[in-house]
Amino acid sequence: MKQIIVTQDLRKTYVMEGDIEIKALDGVDLEIEEGAFVIAMGPSGSGKSTLMHIIGGLDRPSSGKVFVNDEAITELDEHQIAVYRRRTIGFVFQSFNLIPTMTALENVALPLRLNGVGRRERLHRAFDLLSMVGLKDRLYHKPTQLSGGQQQRIAIARALANDPPLIVADEPTGNLDTTSGENIMEILAELHKQGRTIFVVSHDPRMTRYADRVIHMLDGKMV
Repeated sequence: MKQIIVTQDLRKTYVMEGDIEIKALDGVDLEIEEGAFVIAMGPSGSGKSTLMHIIGGLDRPSSGKVFVNDEAITELDEHQIAVYRRRTIGFVFQSFNLIPTMTALENVALPLRLNGVGRRERLHRAFDLLSMVGLKDRLYHKPTQLSGGQQQRIAIARALANDPPLIVADEPTGNLDTTSGENIMEILAELHKQGRTIFVVSHDPRMTRYADRVIHMLDGKMV
């Protein structure tokens, strides 16, 4: 099976006030197979979100390498990493990160607009994606008119807009009640069945039953 994600001796150090060094990642070697559903577990400060942000191209490591689909993303310049994020990664965040002045349809269509897709095509695809996550009756609602679970489903639809091979989700159930959280994980599990690679960061042990592999992190290391 092909490895879609490979990290080699990945390290991330933050220098705090008083020249205190915090090792967010301390030599992480990780391989994730294409089509896997992997959850990274660990307490706050364990390094799991930092790992996700680096894999997603949102942050740079202090040292080490990351390969995604055999591409060394740690060697890409800012323009190249932006293209990588747009084409390869679908992001789902704990806080949803929806644009409050846009409708659900406009939020989902936005990544397609940034990719130069014509208006008719992007609205058609956004409609299809919102229908897939059960929100075709909420197309013209704005985020403030929707529940947390509905907002997270919009965020998942938006993450799928450019048909990325890899979905990364940072605490996707963190702001949701138990039922809404399980609904979100079931949607991610269905995407996994369709062949996508899913990488989820979570501190909720109930989520692990949806994964086919669980990684545990502590103090910037895999344990």
